[in-house]
Amino acid sequence: MNALKKLAGQTAVYGVSSIAGRLLNYLLVYLHTRVFVAGEFGAITELYGMVAFLVVMLTYGMETAFFRFGGAAKNPEDQSRVFSTAFISVLTTTGIFLILVLTNVSSIAEGLHYGSNPNYIVYFAVIVGLDVLTTIPFARLRLLNKAVVFVGVNLGSIGLYILLNLFLLMYCPAAMEDSSYPGSGLIRSFYNPEFGIGYVFVANLISSGFKFLLLSPWMRDVFKGFHVKVAKQLYPYALPLLFLGLAGIVNETFDRVFFIRLSPLPEEEARAQLGIYGACYKVAMLLSIGIQAYRYAAEPFIFSLAKKESDDTQAEVMKYYVIAAAFITLTLLCFLDVAMMMVGEELREGRDVVPILLLAYFCFGVVFNLSFWYKLTDKTRYGALIAFAGAAVTVVMNVLLIPHFSYYGCAWATLGAYAAMMLISYGLGQKHNPIPYQLRAFAFYILLAAALYAGHRLIGFESVLKYGTGALAVGTFAAVVWVREQRLRNLKLTKND
Repeated sequence: MNALKKLAGQTAVYGVSSIAGRLLNYLLVYLHTRVFVAGEFGAITELYGMVAFLVVMLTYGMETAFFRFGGAAKNPEDQSRVFSTAFISVLTTTGIFLILVLTNVSSIAEGLHYGSNPNYIVYFAVIVGLDVLTTIPFARLRLLNKAVVFVGVNLGSIGLYILLNLFLLMYCPAAMEDSSYPGSGLIRSFYNPEFGIGYVFVANLISSGFKFLLLSPWMRDVFKGFHVKVAKQLYPYALPLLFLGLAGIVNETFDRVFFIRLSPLPEEEARAQLGIYGACYKVAMLLSIGIQAYRYAAEPFIFSLAKKESDDTQAEVMKYYVIAAAFITLTLLCFLDVAMMMVGEELREGRDVVPILLLAYFCFGVVFNLSFWYKLTDKTRYGALIAFAGAAVTVVMNVLLIPHFSYYGCAWATLGAYAAMMLISYGLGQKHNPIPYQLRAFAFYILLAAALYAGHRLIGFESVLKYGTGALAVGTFAAVVWVREQRLRNLKLTKND
């Protein structure tokens, strides 16, 4: 229980960063879906999908490898060597990536159908480079339990990004029209309203540079140099995670990156459909706030536990994940109208994909919990195989479904991929490293949430009363969890006595 309390405490701290940061970013969804038309928002969705793919490719598993061997280091000096070796490796490959992109900007822009805006490619290349270079320093903060510093840097960067968006997309256009605004003359000298979504990317570039500067004090150990002996440990462990990450990002972004190419609609109409899907996807990602906070805390924490303690803790943590995820999913479904208010009215027509995507994210959280068996046993090759299976499901389902069902096909493909990965990972994990998961408890809480939501929908109030039945469903779930868990805890204490 002490271990769980420690994990809960760390998750709560990281949760401040995740929740505050994600909520602030959702304010931008509110802004962007009102400032830009669906086609422009579709371009944002497409390009950020590519960024996610590149970040995974350029970190190639070094973050988790650093946890594995940095956490096992016998003294701070050995940990510093692991950090410097991992960081120099990522720095070198990122430098090569930037050179290749920046010397071929025009051809890349043409290939991605952004030939009229090649500067987008420059911005995104530098954003990717900066974000990649911050992954290992961020991992070090987590390993050293510097959660407050981690949160401060993250929120500082996000806060700057928000302020720049508000300034460039709201204040500057207003100042262009009204000369009474402070700084109106200066703004008129540089601001170009036709630049449009380019200002979103400029804001991201500046905030990523700011984040890099804030983390620079934690990069000083780079001068410890590159150690071949350490690299021989890192690369065999990390490279399967590269394939896992690439396959995972296919699951996460294939639909958005290839939607326009797979859709039978004209390009502009397809881009508008992608914008609708991207906005609804953001709503479903509210579930990922807790998953992200838990991931930040859990990786260094689980790696630090002894084998027996780790197995028992993983089983208990999985149960609490299922409870928390079921609660968040039920809440979002019961109050989906409220959540959709952050999205511009033009893009709300896709709201019916949100429940499908919520189930997909639920499965994704389970997949993350199940990943520790191959990370702790140094069998990361199995992780790659699991992810490739999910990627295959993603590609096949998207190719088959998008031409007929548009973005609904994307949603079902996402759910199918994560469900397949969940089942395969559980089966392999129980064979190679059995964990005593409480399957009956999982089934009970999932079915309870489903039954309460079904009851809420069957009552079917259309007025404000629907929020009352939603609150009743959510409150009932919380009450049942509390009573059941307290009873089980008391039984366990009685048995121990």
